[in-house]
Amino acid sequence: MAFDMYAGERHEAIQNHEEYLFAFSAEAIKEFPQLNAIWASFYSDFTLEPEQSSELAHEILTLHDRYESQGGKTFSAMALRIAKFFSYSWRNKIPIRCSGD
Repeated sequence: MAFDMYAGERHEAIQNHEEYLFAFSAEAIKEFPQLNAIWASFYSDFTLEPEQSSELAHEILTLHDRYESQGGKTFSAMALRIAKFFSYSWRNKIPIRCSGD
C-alpha cells in the first residue's frame, strides 16, 4: 500500500518500497523536520499547507544531494518526482491531502 498525496487533481504516492527515504531523513532530524513529521504521521490522514510543500521540496532535494550515491538512480528518480509534486503545490498555493494506509 502507498502513502497517497493529492494536490487538487494531481496525485502522487510514496510506495512501500520507497519508504527508505525516511531512514535517510531520520539520520538528521533537525535538517529534515518536514519529512520526519510526515513519517511520524505516515499512517494518518492529514493536510499539508503550501508553505510546508515548499519546505518539503527543498528537504527532498537536500536529501538527494546527500544520499544520491547510496540511493542510486531509483532514489534520484523518486526524489525528483516527489520534489516536483511538492513544488507544484507551492507554486499553485494548493494544499495537499495526505492519506496513509
